[in-house]
Amino acid sequence: METNIVVVGGGASCISFIDAMLKKNIQNKLGHLSLIVLEKSKEIGPGNAYLSDLKSNLLNTKAGNITVFKDSPGDFYNWLECNEYKWKPEFPELNISKDTYAPRSLFGMYMKDAFSSVCADARRCGIKIKVICDEAIKIEQISSHQTHVITQGGRVIIAEKVLLACGTQQQIALRESHHDDIIRSPYPTRELKNKIGSSDNVAIIGARLSAIDATIGLIDGGHTGQVTIYSRSGYFPFVRGTQGRYKNSYLNPDYISAHHASIDIATLGHLYMKECQEYLAQSGDDYFEEMPPLNRPITNLAHFLERELVLAKQNRAWQAILYDTNRGIEHIWDRMPSADQDLLIKHYFSSAMSLRVSIPAENAEKILSYLHSGQLKFITGTSQIEVKAGQLVICCNGDSLPVDKVIYATGSPKSLNQIDSPLVHHLIESGVCVENKFGGLDVCKHSYGLFCKEGKMNTNIFAIGELTSGRFLFTSALDIILRHAHACADSIEKFMTEHDNSHPLTHQRSLA
Repeated sequence: METNIVVVGGGASCISFIDAMLKKNIQNKLGHLSLIVLEKSKEIGPGNAYLSDLKSNLLNTKAGNITVFKDSPGDFYNWLECNEYKWKPEFPELNISKDTYAPRSLFGMYMKDAFSSVCADARRCGIKIKVICDEAIKIEQISSHQTHVITQGGRVIIAEKVLLACGTQQQIALRESHHDDIIRSPYPTRELKNKIGSSDNVAIIGARLSAIDATIGLIDGGHTGQVTIYSRSGYFPFVRGTQGRYKNSYLNPDYISAHHASIDIATLGHLYMKECQEYLAQSGDDYFEEMPPLNRPITNLAHFLERELVLAKQNRAWQAILYDTNRGIEHIWDRMPSADQDLLIKHYFSSAMSLRVSIPAENAEKILSYLHSGQLKFITGTSQIEVKAGQLVICCNGDSLPVDKVIYATGSPKSLNQIDSPLVHHLIESGVCVENKFGGLDVCKHSYGLFCKEGKMNTNIFAIGELTSGRFLFTSALDIILRHAHACADSIEKFMTEHDNSHPLTHQRSLA
């Protein structure tokens, strides 16, 4: 009998999941295994984050430190060295080293190859792989052994297990965003010049990586009109320093699991200070830059970037420490008291994300040059879009400013009711899943199975990635994505080989 696993989404999570299943030799345990990948994009492998786009959209991790395979560190750089004939014609001016911040579209080329590679390996191992370019819009639980995945194109796919690996989600269309001059996503940035007049006054809502991509894509592409970034919180990504990788001694999952059943914010601060001392002891550096304080909004972005570019010319140990918390950020989050979790999300999350998601100096220099020229402005405060007599108006800080075009660059929404996904909305409405109190789908932290409205865990439907950000706090870094994909593969293998799916809703939400 053939066992079907349907993976919804064909990006990094999917690639890593297939890789994990191959390493388990699961086909030898189950017999005939079929993997069906549903991807609504025409490009299979890159996912939403790494689609073909402008070369100015840069990775914020060095080429030598990035991979889509959990057990093959540096695989991207190895691929670049071995496959120059594939990418050099498209990027002739690019000289790659391990320290290069490569274009995201170049990493997307690597991911296309990686997807083809794991699919070929799977077929050689006797695992059938079928890729369907279609969008999943419904999932129906038919029995303990059977789930139906229904697509926009009218397909009904029968599956024993379903993995939601959907990646970044788009903001649902707001009432005013049906206006022709409102662009709901900056991607692909290469198409912005076809949607926006070269002299248009443009407002960009959001101030994280996608807003930076949109700004650079527009102005480097010849846009001459005013561009204004509106930041609700007043934060902007810090600039990546010259430091290499560092492995935390205290802020790592093993130490935390062994020494801390609970971690409040004060304890977290104490562990960070111990980590700083350990970093100094190991590195022998004479200088240690203090981590910038949280919740200090930017009053002048040009001054902020000028200072950041000076500081980024040296090792920034605090960035190395924060980056390595990716190895166990969910362990910290899971051990925080509920009151501290609420405090972090409500008052510190946006500020913390500006610290841990940094940008290369190259992009910071471009943004600074636009600010100095006067073409770019940065405004802090809650903004609202209105349409008055057919004209778009941005209302912020008591001012109402007319604009020609608005670009939403706010990233993946936390709240499920703000996500533009028929599949997610159907799952919620049918009671198959519920929303985590901090956003996203509520899943079991051990097995990634969805919790339904009755509080039981489904052992047929699983989720990883951005859709689970409320459960795990931070899921968008590639190394975190790979780790969760492998852990979810462990869970799915367990339920399939132990035939636990004869009672698919037996795990209570208390296991979360």
